[in-house]
Amino acid sequence: MHEHPFSIMEEEGFNMMLKCGMLEWENTSHNTIKKDCMQVYETEKKKLKALLKTVNKISLTTDLLKLSNQKIEYMVLTAHFIYCNWRLQKRVISFVHIPFPCSGAGIADCIFKCLKEWGIKNKVFTISIDNASSNDVAIRILKDTFSRNKILFCGGKLFHVRCCAHILNLIVQDGLAGIKDIIKYVHESVRFINQNEARLNSFSDILQQLQLPNRKLILDCKTR
Repeated sequence: MHEHPFSIMEEEGFNMMLKCGMLEWENTSHNTIKKDCMQVYETEKKKLKALLKTVNKISLTTDLLKLSNQKIEYMVLTAHFIYCNWRLQKRVISFVHIPFPCSGAGIADCIFKCLKEWGIKNKVFTISIDNASSNDVAIRILKDTFSRNKILFCGGKLFHVRCCAHILNLIVQDGLAGIKDIIKYVHESVRFINQNEARLNSFSDILQQLQLPNRKLILDCKTR
């Protein structure tokens, strides 16, 4: 969750904290923890592979993200399917680094390798992805690859499902462009107040004087 390395298990302060909460705690090496985590991962992966064998069609969603403290991009791939009890299920089946430069061919290659690894390349029904040009290239490559084996439903007409949330976001961003200067001032004001505890306290006092609800000032995310 916090992107700590396994070596944190050998840090003195971390072990002191755990010892205070669990008297029976014993220091453990990072190699042991890494081995245990990988065993749990492999066990759960086998269970999911067995589950996916019983599924006829699987729809995929994917997105790219760049972590704030890194300069590299990652791709997450999620499988959606209806289980035998007619309940919609979803499972993250891949979280991988996309080699630089990020291209449509690179995205398509990562997706296809993942599908092949999980044994579900013949079960793909649709894939939802945002409207970046590199994603359009990836979809064309994947569609051509799957079409050779004639495994796509309706000849691939339903294969590419464009992300409606991304389309809506683009519409909203285009509409907000007319007041971008005002939005810039609001962003700068929020940053200015949040940078200092005294400013936050003053802001809270003003809200109380005006009898307004006290809420945190949070910056928006352009992509959400």
